[in-house]
Amino acid sequence: MRTLVVGDIHGKLGLFNRLLEEMDYCPGVDRLVLVGDLVDRGEDSKGVVSRALELKREAPDNVVVLRGNHEDMMINGAMDPEGEDAELWYFNGGLQTLESYGRDGDEVFVPAEHWDFLRSLPTWHEDEHAIYVHAALVEDETGAFLHPGETSNDPALLWSRNRNFYAEYRGKTVVFGHTITGLVFGEAERVWVRDCAIGVDTGAYLSGVLSAIELPSRRVFSVREILPGREPRRWSWF
Repeated sequence: MRTLVVGDIHGKLGLFNRLLEEMDYCPGVDRLVLVGDLVDRGEDSKGVVSRALELKREAPDNVVVLRGNHEDMMINGAMDPEGEDAELWYFNGGLQTLESYGRDGDEVFVPAEHWDFLRSLPTWHEDEHAIYVHAALVEDETGAFLHPGETSNDPALLWSRNRNFYAEYRGKTVVFGHTITGLVFGEAERVWVRDCAIGVDTGAYLSGVLSAIELPSRRVFSVREILPGREPRRWSWF
C-alpha cells in the first residue's frame, strides 16, 4: 500500500481536490495522510474540513487526518471567543475561517460535526513507511528525539520549528508540515526531502502551491493555483 502525505492545505479546497486527482488517489487502496492545518488563511476552510470528513467516511481505515496548530488554535479560541486564545486565532487566519462558514448577523455557525471531527484529530500517526506529525518530534534534555507515542500531548508536535530536528534527527523517516520549505530550507515551492526527515508544507496560502509525497517511492506531487492569465503548472519528481 502506498501512503500519500499531503502538506498544510489552509483552506485551499480547489488545490486539494486537484492534488488528489494528480496523485490518482484511490480510496480504500491508498493510504492518505493529511498532516494538519486544514483551516485558516485560505478562502474555504469549511470546504476543506467537509472534504476531509467525506474522505474519512469513504475509507475510514485508510485516511488519517492529524491535528495542526491551527486546528488547535481554532478549538481553544472557540472555548472563549473574547479571550487571548481567540485573539491569537483570529490574527492567524481565524477570521478567514469564520467567514468561510458564513454569518447570520454576529453569529457564525460551525456544524457540530465539524467541531467533533476537529477535536478528535490525533497528533501523530505511524505506518510501515514513516512517522507523521504536524511540526516535529520532541527533543529531550539529552538531545534525543522522542517517539511521539511518548509525547502525544506535547505542544511541540504542533508548534515546533526546531533546527536541531531538521539537521540532526536520525531514525525512522518523519514526515511533517508546519514549516514552509521555501522560508526555512531555501527550497521554494518544493518538498524538502532528506534521508530521515521530509517537509511537505510548500506554503499553499502564500505560494499557491500545494504538495504531497508518496511513500515508499518518495515521488513528489505538486499543483499550482490557477491565476488569471497564467496556466496551471503541475509536476512530479522522485
